[in-house]
This record gives sequence, structure tokens and C-alpha cells, in this order.
Amino acid sequence: MIHTAAVISHRAALAKVVRAPASRLQLMRLSLGNTIRSESRDTIDSLQRPASSANRKRGGHMIRSADRFRVRQALVLLAATMTVGCSTKQPDSASAPAKYLFVWAGPHGADSAAGEVHGGAGASDFVAVIDADPASGTYGKVLASKEVGIAGVMAHHTEFALPAGRALFASDYMTGRIFLIDLADPLTPRVAHRIDTVPGFRRPHSFARLPNGNVVASLQFGNGSLPGDPGGLAEFDPAGRLLRTASAADAAFAGARIRTYGLEVLPAIDRAVTTSVPMDSERTADVIQIWRLSDLRLLKTIVVPPIAGDSIHYYPFEARALPDGRTALLNTYYCGFYLLTGLETGSPQVTLVHSMREPRRVGCAVPVVAGRFWVMPVAYDHSIVSLDLAEPSHPVEVSALRTDSTFLPHWSALDPGGDRIAIVGQHDGEARVVMVHLDPATGRLSWDERFRDADSVPRGISFSRQGWPHGTVAAAMPHAALFGPARR
Repeated sequence: MIHTAAVISHRAALAKVVRAPASRLQLMRLSLGNTIRSESRDTIDSLQRPASSANRKRGGHMIRSADRFRVRQALVLLAATMTVGCSTKQPDSASAPAKYLFVWAGPHGADSAAGEVHGGAGASDFVAVIDADPASGTYGKVLASKEVGIAGVMAHHTEFALPAGRALFASDYMTGRIFLIDLADPLTPRVAHRIDTVPGFRRPHSFARLPNGNVVASLQFGNGSLPGDPGGLAEFDPAGRLLRTASAADAAFAGARIRTYGLEVLPAIDRAVTTSVPMDSERTADVIQIWRLSDLRLLKTIVVPPIAGDSIHYYPFEARALPDGRTALLNTYYCGFYLLTGLETGSPQVTLVHSMREPRRVGCAVPVVAGRFWVMPVAYDHSIVSLDLAEPSHPVEVSALRTDSTFLPHWSALDPGGDRIAIVGQHDGEARVVMVHLDPATGRLSWDERFRDADSVPRGISFSRQGWPHGTVAAAMPHAALFGPARR
């Protein structure tokens, strides 16, 4: 989540640059001219001033060199299209829909990167359990809630899927604490363990579960001893014991402000991909990093391809592995989409394949991949968009839903046994969770009109309520959500 002040500042700048949707021809030119080859190194100036003359010269050099790489690049894109397009799978329609939706929330006034504490001061972060069983007569009702027992400042990310037989990792970003929440009895959540600090690092952000049950976490900052104070990764066992840490510092990018943010793991090729995004108004390095998953060794730091005079590459936000397990797609907060290929090789590539319209399409945040479709909440467009990835080198927007102007879609969570996607709002909008359906054949999105508070006109479940099963919260803000066990 980008701090609101930073978004307002950059949106004002964007108003001067109106970008039309890139045509396929333009995207082919961009893919040939702006592919970043990991052998080349950008200067630190290019990290801090993406539209500088240095970048323009570099872009010009790449375009003039396009012929040399044209065949190679075309083959890379074709291979990615064939591999991913043929291996996509639809959601398992034979599975039962999830029975519960777990929502990680905290005091609303405190949900900011600067840590300001307002009306919710002193209130605890908590887990809310919502009835998500479509066959239930209380569908959409808050069934239970449990506080973590310590004052929260910014309830933030959790894992994206409920781990089987394991405690769920969840962070309070500003306090730096990680909570392990036992959801074995969905109606009686409990805190199984708490991690107060990670030696050498600050501000835990995202989590990824490994096949062996361990959890890798991204941390935004180091301990301040290195120029730029880069973040890093930490690996924990399922009980929360720290196993190893690794810094995002890269000698080739000395002093770069690398704020390790999004995290995706690709176990089939022993790789992890992280992004770099600030949680405040800081201007940070627009890079991704590729790690060897088995020992958290940093392998490559790659600049997201800039475009002179544009901001599409700003804030590389989230990456998701595509169904082939070897390729990934990255979205920036400014709604650029980049295909990541060759991740297991010494020459990984980052290629722009799609851009959304400006100036409205800002705030592309936490997506889900469902079959061949990518579902993208877009906060400042007040919309939820689905893209068809049948050809990952050419995503196609196939459906969009507009939300109320007070709701800023931010986080999405997929029901693994159905066609539903829960959408959680961003902190500078309405505190609400809504539900949509995704047609697995066409990618068409539609509202789940039943998922709403009793006698409510607006869709969804409001968190702007004081009364909760665990007690009173003056103002609550949800941030993360995930579906629970299927109906048995």
C-alpha cells in the first residue's frame, strides 16, 4: 500500500501525462526496445530519477539495438505464451465453496505508514470470521472475532492462502510484530505465537508458504547500517522459529533504496521474486530481485524498464507465478504489467506486455490468478478488472466492475473451491469487504449481491461498526482476507 500523500503527489504529476492504451504494435516495440537484460546495469541515478536523460539515452540505445535481439525476444515471448497458455487450469468446480472468510483488521485511524494513531488508539488488531457458506442462512454475517491482545498500529499482510494444519502468519507493519494465528477451529481463532523482532531487519510485510511448511517473509528495512537501508528476506519454520535471513543489498546498486515488498515463490525452479515499494512518500528503487529459494541467496537485481516521460514502471508492486510454475507476471502500482521470463537462467528478462489507461488507472494492488485470468483491484479507478492471460505476452482486459466512489479496491482473495473473489478496500477509502464472481470460462465479473450486511443498501460487509464479538472497536479497517476450509 502506497501512502496516500505519495499517491496524491504522483497523481497530480500524472495529470500532465495522459497515456493511451498501448496497441499490440506499440507493445511489441516496447518489448523489443525496453526489455531489461540482467547483464546490463542501471546507474543509481536511473533508480532515483526514472525519466532522466540517462534513462532516455539508455532507452534509445536499446531501441537502436532492437534488431540484434528481435529474433531472440520474439522466441522468448512465443515460448512463454505457448508454455503458460497450454498449462493454465480452471478452478476446481468439483470442490465445495469455502465456508468462512477470515479478515485481518486493526484500528482504522492507525492504518497508515506514518503510524499516526487517531480514534482507534490502543485498540488491538483482530481476526474477523465471516460466514462465507453460500448455503447458509447467515451468509455474510460476522460469526466470530478475536483480538491479538496487544495494541495495533497497522494490521497489514497475511499469507494469501490458508495453510493446511498450520498457523497463519499475519503482520502488524508498524509495530514490526508477526502473529501466528491458529484457525483450526474457525470460530475460535487464537494466537499461537508472536514474533516481536527479526534481528537485523525492520517492518515485516509479505509472506509466502513453502512446500515444506516453512514461511518466507519480506522485510522492508535493514538495521540502518548500510546506505539506502535495504530490506531483505527471513525464513521461519511453521512454529515461527527464525531459520535464516538475507539482505536485499546488492553491490551493483550500492545505496539504492530497496524496500522489499511483494514476494512470490516458484519452488519448481528454486526461485523467489521480490518487488520494491515504499510504504510512505519515499521515492525508492523501481527494481525486482530474484533469489535462490533454497538458501535465500540474492541472484539478480533488475530495474523495471522505464519509459521516458511516463510513470508506468513506478512501484513494482506484486508478482504472481503463472500456472507453468516458471514464468511470472508483475503489476506496478501505476498499472504496468511485465512478463518475467528466464527466471531460472543467468539472463532473466522483464518485458512490458500491457498498460492500463491513465490517469484513472492508478492503484493496481494485490491480484489473484484464477485459471487463465488475472483479477486486478484498481484503487483509484474504483474498479475491479479481469485480464485474459491465454497469451501472457498479450493480456486482454475482458471485464470490469465499477465500485462506489468511496471504495478503493486493494486486496483480492480467491475461494479455492469456487468462483468467488473477496475484495478488501484500501485504508484511505471505505472500510468494507465486497464479493464478486468470476466466470471461469469467459472471465466475466459479476457482483455477489447476497454478500452484504443485513438490511444494507451498499454491497459487502462494513467494518465501520463499533460492536464485534470480541468487544468494542471505535473504528476498524480490514486489510487482508482469505477463505477458510471448504464445507465438509
